[in-house]
Amino acid sequence: MSQKILDIDLKSVTWKSTRKEGLNIEYSVPIPRTIADAVLQELEETITYFTGDLAKIKVFGKVYSLPRQQVAYGDPGITYRYSGTTVPALPWPQSVLSLRDFLFKLKGIKYDFVLINRYKNGSDHMGEHRDNEPDLDLTMPIASM
Repeated sequence: MSQKILDIDLKSVTWKSTRKEGLNIEYSVPIPRTIADAVLQELEETITYFTGDLAKIKVFGKVYSLPRQQVAYGDPGITYRYSGTTVPALPWPQSVLSLRDFLFKLKGIKYDFVLINRYKNGSDHMGEHRDNEPDLDLTMPIASM
């Protein structure tokens, strides 16, 4: 999988955009289904999600289990704080580094952190919220795959 994703012809990627007040989204479907399936399968086999306190969230003073699995990877020393939880970035595994390298080739942005959220099915979801933590760099675009 690691090499397959880097071999995608980036000239074939067609971008669309949506812009409204407070919203600026560029999107595409640059990954053929066969490659997307291989990426998902490799991630399913190699990613280990957080457990314990890192699998919980504090909302209005009460602690709940997260309605998803999550894990974070990133450059040394990076953390992400939200809702009273500090999430440490584990060292990049090769499968996730390949995706980061693909995003760099695609958009020219080198990300230093990723939060992987895995929802089991359509019943798992987060309530309405904003990712407006003060640590977030508002000039850095968010990539979602």
